[in-house]
Amino acid sequence: MREGPFLPEITSLIAVFVIFLVQGWNLDLRRLRAAYSRKSVALSLHPFIFLVPAMLVLLAYALDLAPAGWSQAILFLAILPTTISSCVVFTRLAGGDADEALGHATFSNLLAVVWVPVAWGAFLSSDGESVGVTQSMGLFLGDLLVLMILPCLVGWWSRKKMEDRLGALQGKWMQLVPFGCILVLAYFSFCPLFGDRFIEDLRSEAVGLAAFICGFLVLVTLLAWFAGRAVSSRPETRLAFFFCAGQKSLAVGLPMAHLLVGPDHSAVGELVFPLVLFHFGQLLLGSLLLGILGGGRSTR
Repeated sequence: MREGPFLPEITSLIAVFVIFLVQGWNLDLRRLRAAYSRKSVALSLHPFIFLVPAMLVLLAYALDLAPAGWSQAILFLAILPTTISSCVVFTRLAGGDADEALGHATFSNLLAVVWVPVAWGAFLSSDGESVGVTQSMGLFLGDLLVLMILPCLVGWWSRKKMEDRLGALQGKWMQLVPFGCILVLAYFSFCPLFGDRFIEDLRSEAVGLAAFICGFLVLVTLLAWFAGRAVSSRPETRLAFFFCAGQKSLAVGLPMAHLLVGPDHSAVGELVFPLVLFHFGQLLLGSLLLGILGGGRSTR
């Protein structure tokens, strides 16, 4: 795979750059105003997104309730930000405040650029892998600047300067391009696994891993529901809180994993495998909950 015709090491870096270039283009700082129109909600939601799932995972491993051998991958899932697309769509369809959800999701993804590598490095150090962590994180910071922060800034600046001339690029193309890049990263991540013993090993662990991910998803969803009711009496805000707090972003997780792990695509596939399970689970659960929460009804 590494020496294949698609040059995965180079192509994956280009895909990561393009993903964050488009994210920068789509970044509208005015959305953050909607998110911070209710400060108490914002100050409760973002700690929930980043800290509560991670604490649940650490507690599960302390009590020996989580599948062995997947601690890094499951914790990586737990420290990721919320989605931008699906949480906004679910909030809108359920009758919640989609603008508020979009603002929170945008801010969550901005925070993740700093939070995820810091939390990941801290976890590796505490997990007995302190040797080489400082050096690898130093290399990652260089990649972070070049492949994430720089393209975000370039994309944001380009939209400000050239939005009128490039307005036709918005809409469908701005959705298809990053989606295609995510598919490329997914292909590079999972193809090497089929050539290893990963699938054979996974068969014996699949039931336990899937059961844990399902239970983890349901628990986070329940906590998000009660937390949303506790921080706001406004139904539209509660729904925005609920869908933002209970989801994790595959679009951020895949490129971030490629930067954290490096050129070992097999290791990337193992790292994001629980995230893929969680991602499909959150889409299915969200669709089912729309019927309970007033699906098909839109106030926006």
